[in-house]
Amino acid sequence: MEKPVQFYSENIPMAGVLFVPDDLSAGQTRPGIVMCHGFTAVKEVMLPEIARRLVGLGYVVLTFDYRFLGASGGEPRRQIIPLRQIEDIRNAVTFLQQQPEVDPERLGLFGVSLGGANVSYAAGVEERVKATISVCGIGDCGRWIRDACHFWEWRALLQRLEADRARRVLSGELEYVQANEIVPEPGSTTALFGQILDQYPQWSREISLSSGLPMIAYKPESVVADIAPRAMLWLHGDADERVSMEESQSMYAKAGEPKKIVILPGLGHSDILTGPGLEQSLPHIRAWYAQHL
Repeated sequence: MEKPVQFYSENIPMAGVLFVPDDLSAGQTRPGIVMCHGFTAVKEVMLPEIARRLVGLGYVVLTFDYRFLGASGGEPRRQIIPLRQIEDIRNAVTFLQQQPEVDPERLGLFGVSLGGANVSYAAGVEERVKATISVCGIGDCGRWIRDACHFWEWRALLQRLEADRARRVLSGELEYVQANEIVPEPGSTTALFGQILDQYPQWSREISLSSGLPMIAYKPESVVADIAPRAMLWLHGDADERVSMEESQSMYAKAGEPKKIVILPGLGHSDILTGPGLEQSLPHIRAWYAQHL
């Protein structure tokens, strides 16, 4: 069963979808997993297929849009503020924990790309979460953005962001830019987005320029040491053209046990959770939750 749901995060209405196993008996509970989408994406991108696979294994799954994005509320629109997204995740956990189908003591997280960064951070501050999986996650967003730039591009970006801050202080108005003006990307990635955006009317790659400063300051790896003794798995493809596998490796190195990292050969950022890539990733996902959740 799949049904739209709404909850609130700091008084902002959050749009989600709850996936519940069809074989659930009256009064029976199952482990619950909150799934978190990437950078500018929405809950409809990539996550539903994985959610259905997990439901088939007996889990209750919640997907949702962060504040300012997709069908969730919040103004001004299309801001990416990671630490506020962490609050959205924690409130999603609270919502899931209260569902009658969910065992409130068996809660997990799953995230991809910036969502992988977010669940790594959330796992470090949210003790209710017992098992977390990050796919293609980012340990230090400032480093990630800097590494995607030439030196002069990085300097120009910092100057642009500071000029935008000064302008916003005086005007109170946001400037909107394409996401790749803040996080440079390969031409193949831009082309791929151009092919699939029409499938997701709620998805826009235009975001506020003001998103750049909180993104650059965001360092999930600074809290991953606090995840233990709860379980943390990082998955990454060694052909990821968008986020280097070194980001997951850096988080893994700083975390305590139980932890695991799996580097999947030949898989890139967009195919690690789709098609044949999903079939390679799924056994690791299934085994981690089965062991720790």
